[in-house]
Amino acid sequence: MPTFAMKVYDLQWFTTFGMSYDEAAQALAGDGIDTVLTQNWIDPLPNSGVDQREYLARFGTTIATYRDTAWVDALRRAGLRVLQTSAVLFDPDALERYPDARPIDANGAPAQMVDWYIGICPTHEAYLDEKMGKLERVTKELAPDGLFLQFIRYPGFWENWTWSPDYAFTNADRFCFCDRCRSRFAGEQGIALPVGSVASQASVILEQHGDAWAAWRCGVIAGIVGRVRALPSVSRRGMPLTINTLPFPDSDFDGQAVRRTIAAQDLAQLAEHAQGFELMTYLQILNRPTSWMPGAIERAQAELVDTDRALVCTLQGDALYTKGIHRARQRPSTVTADDLEREARVALDSGADGLVFYHWTDFLVDEAAGGRKRATLRAITGV
Repeated sequence: MPTFAMKVYDLQWFTTFGMSYDEAAQALAGDGIDTVLTQNWIDPLPNSGVDQREYLARFGTTIATYRDTAWVDALRRAGLRVLQTSAVLFDPDALERYPDARPIDANGAPAQMVDWYIGICPTHEAYLDEKMGKLERVTKELAPDGLFLQFIRYPGFWENWTWSPDYAFTNADRFCFCDRCRSRFAGEQGIALPVGSVASQASVILEQHGDAWAAWRCGVIAGIVGRVRALPSVSRRGMPLTINTLPFPDSDFDGQAVRRTIAAQDLAQLAEHAQGFELMTYLQILNRPTSWMPGAIERAQAELVDTDRALVCTLQGDALYTKGIHRARQRPSTVTADDLEREARVALDSGADGLVFYHWTDFLVDEAAGGRKRATLRAITGV
């Protein structure tokens, strides 16, 4: 039986829609959802594609009454599994505390905010220590059924790549070449880098040691997942980890295998520590047809073929990135109920172990406007 999960990344069910904890949990269960991927106030999700600023400002008094434990208890009463979510290497505010965690690209330029996104250098130990402390608290205090690790990759606003399958990657897309990363790579690989600028050393690394650099970065990311796995409250419970992964098959972008070479996500290596994988098959953001999905699923499953790891696909509840700096990408302006149903059938028919829906507020807003996305959700889940 496939699993059906919902990302609940904001509190609009609690504020805008005025649901109680139990009403919300029962609504999710009634729609055929068996797993909820939710945020918490111990390790809160930063503002992102789920824009929380407006409703947080408008409902500040109401939100002050919200309690993570009450929400988790209600979800469990409804028979739902709870995965607590962490944006592992995405935290713009952390760059104020750790300015040297700002990634450096292959031109030697510091990363800048793109829309809502800026990444964190994956080798910054003080930041990682802080993140591990938060995850230890989450698992101790909220005792989830698992953790869902987002942004567990090297920096990159992949949403900018998707407007064209011919996107040309440049040095500005390649991270991280900070002093710490270059030094650690060279030391661990036994490489003597020539004296010179960041850009000149990055050029040597990419041109003369490209395969070793790609493998080393994948090892850094897998090592962070392993570090989460080894946390006392995680290891003691045998708590499963699910990884948020880019969906691109190797054939995309002229065969550059960008999931591995740009984002440093090696699924087989990550499978040594994680039990589940989410493939971000957001077709409207990706600007890909439904026919693209089976190949993406097949490629990810091929990388996991010698494991028993589950692979689920995420589907969008509504359109994103159609305005402002994204307008020129000419993405579809809507995601309809029919789109959802068609994509769900294709994903499951292509062998996905389940579906994740992003995100619940889109379904609630659609229903309030007289739409039928929640009815379609129930048709997909079979309730």
